[in-house]
Amino acid sequence: MHLHLLSALSRHRVDIVGFVGAFVLGCVFLWLITPPGHIQGLSGYWQTQLDDMAQYLSGYRAYISSPWSFPLLSVPTLNWPQGTVLTFLDAVPGYSLAVKAIGLVLPIPHNPLGFWVLVCYGLQGAAAWFLMRQVAGRNYLLVLFGVALCIMMPVLSSRMAHISLQAHFVLLTALGLYFRQRSLGRRQVAAWSMLLLVAFYTNLYLTAMAVAVMVGAAADEARRARQWSSLVYYLIPLAVVLVSVPVMLGTAFGSAVPDTGFGVYSMNLLAPVAQGHLLQMPFYEQREGQYEGYNYLGLGLILLVAFAAWRTGTTVQRGGAPRIGPFLITALVLCSVYALSNEIYLGRLHLLRWEVPSALVPLFEAFRSSGRFFWVVAYALAVLGVRSLAELPSRQQILAVLALLAIQVTDLAPTYSFIKQSLEREPNILADIPQWNAALEGVETIHAFPKFKCPGGYAREVLPLQMVAAEGGYNLTTGFISRYGAECDAVSEEIAGSNPATSAYVFAHTHYTEEQIQSYLPTQAQCRKLEIWTVCRLPE
Repeated sequence: MHLHLLSALSRHRVDIVGFVGAFVLGCVFLWLITPPGHIQGLSGYWQTQLDDMAQYLSGYRAYISSPWSFPLLSVPTLNWPQGTVLTFLDAVPGYSLAVKAIGLVLPIPHNPLGFWVLVCYGLQGAAAWFLMRQVAGRNYLLVLFGVALCIMMPVLSSRMAHISLQAHFVLLTALGLYFRQRSLGRRQVAAWSMLLLVAFYTNLYLTAMAVAVMVGAAADEARRARQWSSLVYYLIPLAVVLVSVPVMLGTAFGSAVPDTGFGVYSMNLLAPVAQGHLLQMPFYEQREGQYEGYNYLGLGLILLVAFAAWRTGTTVQRGGAPRIGPFLITALVLCSVYALSNEIYLGRLHLLRWEVPSALVPLFEAFRSSGRFFWVVAYALAVLGVRSLAELPSRQQILAVLALLAIQVTDLAPTYSFIKQSLEREPNILADIPQWNAALEGVETIHAFPKFKCPGGYAREVLPLQMVAAEGGYNLTTGFISRYGAECDAVSEEIAGSNPATSAYVFAHTHYTEEQIQSYLPTQAQCRKLEIWTVCRLPE
C-alpha cells in the first residue's frame, strides 16, 4: 500500500513538472516567433487604427473606461445610445473582465493583449500535456512529442492577428476530457461546465467546437455504459453557460444582426496538405475568402497521419489507450464537412454545391467562417498519429519522433519567419488623438456618418473614430462591431434629435460632399477637416 501511495505521489509530481514545463515551452515558442516588444504590447504591430487589432484595442479600452454595470460585459459608449457588449468587439471578454477586476486594486497595462497571447501559448502547452497524458500514458517521449506538435500547429500561429482565436487550449482540453472520460469510465460534468464557460467568454467558434467534442463524449459514454438517460447530465454545462448570459451579456444576442458569408470563408479540400515548403503544390490556388480555411498540418504531421492510417487507424493501441468512439468520429466528420461548407472546392476546381436547409440557414450564418471548424480535427489527427507510434519498439519510437520533428520544424520554419515579419510592421495611425481631443473639447457624443456597414462606412472610416472615442472617453453612435446593424438613411433624424451643445458631427468626406454636410447641420455649426473627416460642432 505504501509503495502504491509513493508511486501515485511520484506520478503526480511528474505531472505537475510536466504541466509547468509544457506551459513554459509554449511561452518560449511564442517568444521565438514574435518580434521584441510584441508580448509586452509595445511593438508597432499594436499601434494601428485600420485593422481588426484596432477593434480589439478600442473595444478593450472603451470597456475598461466604462463604469461597472449590468450586464457585466456592456460597453455603453460604442453604438451609443443602444451600446454593445465586449463579445461583439472580439476583445476576449472573459480576460478583459478579469483585467478590469484586477484594476480595482492594482495598476493594469494600457495594452494587456500581448500578455493574453502569452497565456494562450502557455496554456496550449499545458493543455497539450494534459491531452497527451490521457493518450500516451507514461510514455513521456510520445507525450512530449505530442506537446511539440500541438504548440507548433500552424493553424494556431497563423491566426496571431485574431487574438481570441489564439485560445486553442480550449480544443485540446476538450479532447483531453474526452479521453480522460473514456479512460476513467465516468462523467466529467463539472470539468465540461468550467471549460464551456471559459470558452463562451473567449470565442464562440471555439465554444462550438468544444460542444461538438462534448456531445461526442456524452454519446460515446452513454453507448459504452448502455445508459442513454445519462445524456441528460450533459445539459448541465450548457445550462451553466445559459444562466450566465443575463448577468454577462443581457439581451445582446437578441438584438444581433446575422452576418453573411457561409460558403465563402470555407476550407479548401487541399488546405491540410497544400501549403508546405518542403513539398509544394505550385498548382494550388484557393479561392477568395478561403484564408479562413487555412489548415495546413505540416509535413511531419502529414507523414505521421499517413503512418497511423496505414497501421491501425482508430483501433486499440498498446498500453491500453482508450479508443475513439463512433460518436466523436461522427462529430469530427461533421466538423470537417462544415469546414468545407456547401461550396466544395479542390484548389480552384468547384466540385460540388449543396443547398443548406432553410431551417438551418441562421445557424450556418452564425458561424460563417466555417473553415475554422477543421482545427479540432487537426488536433484529433495529431492524437491519432501519436497513438500509432505507441505500437513501435522504443528505439523505433525515438528515431520516428526525431525524424518527424525535424521534418515538421524544417517545413514550418518559413511560416514562422513570415509570421514574425508580419508582426514587425510600422505603426498605422490615421487619426491624431491629441488633435482630435483638442477639436472635441467639451464634446460628449460623436455622431459619425456613414455608420459601419452602410455604404462608405468601412474600416478606414469607422475604426480610427472608434479609437478616438475609446481613448478620449466619448460616446460614438456607430462602431466596428460584429453582428451590428444600422439605419443608414437616418442622418437628419439623428442630428435633429441630438444635443448640439455636447455633440460633434463627423462626416467622412470620402462619402459626403460639403453641400450634403451643410444640409444636415444645426444652425451656426462650424466645420474643419481632420484627415479624411469633416468635424462639425457649435462654436465653443
